[in-house]
Amino acid sequence: MPNKIIILLLLLVSVHFTYAHETPQDSTKKAMVYDMPEQMPEYPGGADALDDFVKANIKYPADAKAAQATGKVYVQFIVEKDGSVTEAKIRRGAHKSLDAEALRIIELMPNWKPGSMRGKKVRVRYTLPITFSLS
Repeated sequence: MPNKIIILLLLLVSVHFTYAHETPQDSTKKAMVYDMPEQMPEYPGGADALDDFVKANIKYPADAKAAQATGKVYVQFIVEKDGSVTEAKIRRGAHKSLDAEALRIIELMPNWKPGSMRGKKVRVRYTLPITFSLS
C-alpha cells in the first residue's frame, strides 16, 4: 500500500513538472488579440475621417443595385501593433456583392493608430459596420 502511494505521488509530481515547464510560445505565433484594450485603435483623423474614407471609396456593385440589395455589412478585422489592418472577414453580411465590396474597402484602409494595453501596443479586434443604401 505505501508503495502505491509513493508511486502515485511521483506520478503527480512528474505531471506537475511536465506542465510547469512548457516551452514558451513559438515566436511565429501571433500575439494575443484584445477585444477591449485600455486604448482602442483609432483611424487616422478619427471616426469622422473613417466615415469620409468609406463614403469616398464605396462603389455600389451593379448586381446588388439591380437586385435593390441594401443593408449593413459588419466587417471584423485585426488592427495590428504596427497599425496595419489584417484578417478581415464578414461577421454579418447583407448580400454577396455588398459583402465583397465591404472587404475591398477594408483592404484599402491606411494604417491605424494601434490600440494599447498598459502602455504597450497590442493587437485589437475591431468590427466596423458599413451601410449600403440606394437612396
